[in-house]
Amino acid sequence: MDKEFAITYLKKKNYWWNTGKIDEEDKGIERKEYVEEILGNFGLERIICLTGIRRSGKTTLLFQLIETFLKKDISPEKIVYIKIDDLLGKIDDIRDIVSIYEELTGINPNDNNVIFILDEIHFLKNWQFQLKYFIDSKYKSKFIISGSSKTLLFKDASESLAGRIRFINVFPLTFKEFIKFNGFEVHPPNKMDFGTIKKFYYELLPKKEKILHLFRQYLEVGGFPEWFKIKNLKQWQRVLVDDYLSLILFKDIVFVFKIKDPILLEKMVNELAFFSTNRFSYTKLSNRLDADRETIKLYLYYLASAGLIFISEVYFKSKKARERIEKKIYFWEEGLRKALTLDEDEGKAVENIVSWHVIKKAMEEKVFFQPFYWKNHYEVDLVLDKKKPIPIEVKYRENPTDIKGLFEFVNKFDTKQGFVVTKDLLYKQVINGKEILFIPTWIFLLVL
Repeated sequence: MDKEFAITYLKKKNYWWNTGKIDEEDKGIERKEYVEEILGNFGLERIICLTGIRRSGKTTLLFQLIETFLKKDISPEKIVYIKIDDLLGKIDDIRDIVSIYEELTGINPNDNNVIFILDEIHFLKNWQFQLKYFIDSKYKSKFIISGSSKTLLFKDASESLAGRIRFINVFPLTFKEFIKFNGFEVHPPNKMDFGTIKKFYYELLPKKEKILHLFRQYLEVGGFPEWFKIKNLKQWQRVLVDDYLSLILFKDIVFVFKIKDPILLEKMVNELAFFSTNRFSYTKLSNRLDADRETIKLYLYYLASAGLIFISEVYFKSKKARERIEKKIYFWEEGLRKALTLDEDEGKAVENIVSWHVIKKAMEEKVFFQPFYWKNHYEVDLVLDKKKPIPIEVKYRENPTDIKGLFEFVNKFDTKQGFVVTKDLLYKQVINGKEILFIPTWIFLLVL
């Protein structure tokens, strides 16, 4: 343990101990939805863990949380922030951090409600056992942690923190957040019935051109919050590929999972960016990349763990049947995919973005949500597996008439409603009691 380094680090990093406030550059634009969710879980006897793809805004969100605590008159010295990878090789145990903090401030974390915020905790070996010590010892202090490797965090936590940790997924900016970051806030309804959506659409008509301009920009640059500091497309795309992708691949995957073939991993990412929204099989992908099938499966698992991709299975009740049929691959962040491929396929971009918005929404209800698509004679892009499955078809064109897959699905599964996400068509079609809602993409993303 390098005690002197840790003391200097704590004093410098936790500058609000002296100023009583958070610097403007650290706060960013408030993401109220997440702050409220964290605060809603704060009173529980659990560790709160933020997970999500690197650079999705977790650290900025933690500083927004610190500012909220300060406004609630929590003593500045009782709020402690540490970025774990800053202390690699200097500190090996959270107990050392707590001990140094007590020596530095004179505040006993065992008897006082100190809030320890540990960013990127998955870089610390055996972090779960160390936090278990504080829970078992009945410390009054609270712990809020974050990490970019969702699967690794789940795996580690299951070993000793089952039932003692609450996971909150943090995503890149949704379209609703993106337009808010552009100073353009809307207040969408909570219902998804056609009458409510139609009313909302007409309320926004005077602002439609401005919203469409921001939507086209969103398709191009994606949802990483740092775009608002750069605002130059060519520079932004270089940052995405050279900085973001490198950090995700090498810090969150190669380093964490001890990858033996990082060149294959990088090659695979480029391949997946081009084939996003398409069906694939492990065998065909392994043949294309000239790599072992099991290695391909493992690397896909790691990429999903880092929040870079998600895989959609075909909708069947039988898990064995799902395993045998091709899956669909989606690249999680459209701006990064666009920077890698320079792809101008607007339809692919829209399907990619609609899919991850739907998945984000579903994950709010079910942490281990599994996305599905459906294929029989025809295909449906997305299926939400609820009591009655909800099919969603993305048809980003002027006159989306070809929806045979949607009708085939609602008839086969006797579901009452389906959605067609369109370019600009707002329309309701009812056939044999089945309601199909045609909704423009920009409206669908705002009301979802």
